[in-house]
Amino acid sequence: MRKEIPIFFSFNNNYVIPACVALYSLLNKAKENIVYKMYVLHSDITIENQNLLNSIINKFDNSTLEFINTEGFLAKEWHNGNWAGHNKKSQFTLETIVKCFASRFFPQYDKIIYSDVDCVFVDDISDLLDINLDGKYIGAVKDAFMKYIPTELSHLDETYYEKLKDSYFCGGIWVLNLKQIREDNLEAIIVDNISNDKITKQWPDQDIMNIACLNKVEYIPLNYISYPYLIDYLVKPDFVSDFSKDELYDSILNPKIIHYAAVKPWKQETRYDDIWWTMFYYLNLPKTSIIERGIDNDKESNKLKKYKKLFNTFLVISIILMIIVIFIILKYYGVNIL
Repeated sequence: MRKEIPIFFSFNNNYVIPACVALYSLLNKAKENIVYKMYVLHSDITIENQNLLNSIINKFDNSTLEFINTEGFLAKEWHNGNWAGHNKKSQFTLETIVKCFASRFFPQYDKIIYSDVDCVFVDDISDLLDINLDGKYIGAVKDAFMKYIPTELSHLDETYYEKLKDSYFCGGIWVLNLKQIREDNLEAIIVDNISNDKITKQWPDQDIMNIACLNKVEYIPLNYISYPYLIDYLVKPDFVSDFSKDELYDSILNPKIIHYAAVKPWKQETRYDDIWWTMFYYLNLPKTSIIERGIDNDKESNKLKKYKKLFNTFLVISIILMIIVIFIILKYYGVNIL
């Protein structure tokens, strides 16, 4: 008998192409006995792009996909909220905080998984739904860099900083205890946090949920947010983290999800971007405005770099030979150059 796993995503029309890659990778790695019931919270995804996403899902028989239009929800709060200017940037959109209200949009579930779509799934994640969340609101991955970069929370006042600096969790993957959230009316607290201008929210969804879920968090392994750039930090002799060295390296060697949290593969080169691009080209996805580069572009760039290096080498050799020739000529005519 197949087991149904509810999972939802929240993104806008601009992120449809990354979502195609993410959803395909999720289903491609699903266990045989798993059916993912997938939902997308959105306010502007076109019918054409909904059809595109459905065409990806239809390649499999282990899933369903439903779009839930949230247009207008929290629009006022988003416009007026203290987001440190982020609501005026494309990096964060209203969909970023809509995901904090899953208990409202999914009354049929007691638990549900949430995931970002700037990622690729490299293993099945259905076991996440089985983690024990008794008395907890959320299962999430603890921030791996907070000890090394404490300024990540410098936007918070001292009270919140002290409360969260040792417990702050990430926003890329969550398991939400919707039953507990409803029982404790957590949504009201979340709305208060959004509306409270005294709380500067540099990382909108993360700040909101970390404050609301304080001391009600079950931490899940770092493998569920494997950072491509983590190795760059691990080689630094002064790097410190709440995770052990073994946990940090295991997240790289045995990832469940590769999360392109900082550098997006469709914008610039990053580690493991070949996985993302392989799926992009396999699915024959269109290059929309969000796609700022491609493998062909990189090949051309590498060619130019190669030719430039050869030219510079040739130039140096030519200058050296010219100096030698001049030296010989001057010596021949008896000119003392020393």
